[in-house]
Amino acid sequence: MNQEVPTSLLLCLWCDTMTVMLPSAAMPPDNLDFAWDRYETAASLKRRLDTTSGAEWLRTAAWLMREARVEQVWQFVTLQQVADAFPEISPMPGKRRPDWEHLLRAARELGRI
Repeated sequence: MNQEVPTSLLLCLWCDTMTVMLPSAAMPPDNLDFAWDRYETAASLKRRLDTTSGAEWLRTAAWLMREARVEQVWQFVTLQQVADAFPEISPMPGKRRPDWEHLLRAARELGRI
C-alpha cells in the first residue's frame, strides 16, 4: 500500500522549528511574505528580536537573513547588529552566507561599520 506524505509535512522537515505547514491561503493577511514556514508578522518579529538575546536572538536573526531580502532585514535589525553578531551567525544563513560576507566587507571598506 503506497501512501503519499503530504507536501506540507515534507517541507516541515526543513524548518528550523516544528511548525505544521499550512497552505498560503491559511496564513493571516499580515504575515510577512518571507515567513513561508510560520506565522510571523512585522510586529511579532520586532517584538521577538527586541525581547530575546543569546542563542534565540542569533537563530531569529539568521532566519531573517536567510529568508528575507536584504532591504527587508533592515526593518528589523541594524547593520551594526548584523556585523557584531556575524561571527556567531555566519554558519546559519546557508547559501546566503556569501552575500552577507560581501555586504559586510563592502560596508567596512566604505566606513559604514
